[in-house]
This record gives sequence, structure tokens and C-alpha cells, in this order.
Amino acid sequence: MTLASSDAAATPGQLFRRWLEMLLLFLGLPLAMAAVIYRGHVPLFAALPPVLGLMVILMVADRSFSLRRPLGRGFGLGELALILGMFAVLGGALAAWVYVQEPHRFLSLPRARPRIWMFIMLVYPLVSVVTQEILYRVFYFHRYRLLFERAPWLGILVNAALFSFGHIFFWNWPAMILTFFGGLIFAWRYTRTGSFWAVALEHTLYGNLVFTIGLGSYFFTGVSNF
Repeated sequence: MTLASSDAAATPGQLFRRWLEMLLLFLGLPLAMAAVIYRGHVPLFAALPPVLGLMVILMVADRSFSLRRPLGRGFGLGELALILGMFAVLGGALAAWVYVQEPHRFLSLPRARPRIWMFIMLVYPLVSVVTQEILYRVFYFHRYRLLFERAPWLGILVNAALFSFGHIFFWNWPAMILTFFGGLIFAWRYTRTGSFWAVALEHTLYGNLVFTIGLGSYFFTGVSNF
């Protein structure tokens, strides 16, 4: 299935305001966070809550936004097989690349710090994945769907680019590249199914894989300000 539109035809002024809002939210706030973290030397865990608070306020202010539909929509065994099949191919290729190109990284976290690795495996999906998918997929495709009604593929591409840019405060290209391609997969999955649970599962699989095979360091570098 694809996400259906419930918005009436928007005026040029409405479209402009929605574009501006989207860019301020998904470009302006990450830039502000990066400035606060690297210029103000504020730790990530202290800079993140106010940003999330602003996003929550925007969600609440949109009276047409509800989590009930995406949270209430599941997905079938065929979709699960597609998710797992894609993960086996793409995830396997990524793991093989790390094993060959950067063998010193491969499985470094579970080998050196198994307790921290297990903690990440359990907490990352509950905290990071849930937050990111509600904002970048559920809210994004509800709030800004009218901008891409004539070109749904553009909505997916823009979503992936904004998702990648949202990780700018990690300050390294591997994190940006990984999240861009991850964003393409997750955005396509959500527009295909309309299910939060489908995209959250897929995000969890790839995210936990990244931390397991040794690429997790790209998502920690530079954020502690020590």
C-alpha cells in the first residue's frame, strides 16, 4: 500500500510556509545543535532534550496529527520476509565490507565491551529508533506529504537527505552516508506500508548491525566534548 493523501489542494502560500517550516525543523535545529555542541561545548545528552521538546510541541500543535493510525497498522508475513531478505543481502554486504576493509573494527564492541554492546542492543531500539521513526517517518510523511503529492519519490529522497543531515553533529562523513542510505530504505518502507512497526523493526536491524560490526564509533565521535 501507499500513503493516501487527505489534504485539500494547497495554495502557493501554504506550500511555501510548509517548506520553510520543514527546513527550519530538519535543517535549522540540527545546525543549532551542532553549534551548541561544538562551539558551546555542551554534551549531546544536554543539548538534545530541548530540541526534542520543540518537536513535540509542533506535533501537538498539529491537531490533524495522530499516532493512532501508524501505531495501529501492522504488516504481514510477506512484508516481514521482504524486510529480512533485504537485510540479509544489504546487511551481509556491509558486514563483509567492514570485515575485509577494516578488520580491526569488525565485532570490536561485542568483543571488547560485551556489556555495553548488550545495553545498546536493548536500549537503542527503545529510545533512538522509536524517537527517530516517529519524527522522521510518521510525522514527516503526515505533515509534509502535500509537498510531494505529485512526486512521492522526491518525498523519499528529501526524507533521506534530511535524516542524514540530522546526524551532522556526529561530524563525520561515514555517519552521514550510512544514515542517508538507511533513510532511503526506511522512508520507502514507511510509504509502502504506513506501519510504524515495520519501519521500526527495519531500523532496529540495521542500527544494531552497525554497532555490532564495528561502525558504531562513527555515531559517538565528538559528542561527549571531553
